[in-house]
Amino acid sequence: MGASILRLFFHDCFVNGCDASVLLDDTPTMIGEKNALGNANSLRGYEVIDAIKSRVEAACRSTVSCADILALAARDAVTLLGGPSWTVLLGRRDARTASMVAANANLPPASDSIGNLVARLE
Repeated sequence: MGASILRLFFHDCFVNGCDASVLLDDTPTMIGEKNALGNANSLRGYEVIDAIKSRVEAACRSTVSCADILALAARDAVTLLGGPSWTVLLGRRDARTASMVAANANLPPASDSIGNLVARLE
């Protein structure tokens, strides 16, 4: 599941920043990112983040954002799989809305090279 958590974080960050908007379910007034072209039937790991959030909330209610949990989970997943570790600065705020339109416009295609991905971030 480690690669899936990293991909979930990656897809979150490419749409309006690393704000956990990819975790938001659709509502009557908002169509979110989960079913965008690059995410539908493709992203996995939502239940892992939900489980982590539940445990964190039980220990320290309303203290850690879902956005920070997603960032930390991505880092820890990579490390547990033998990859590098990095410092994760905390303090992200959770999105209150999401946008399928923004996800469809901003998610890079799977065919993008690493050079293209880096250029998109600049």
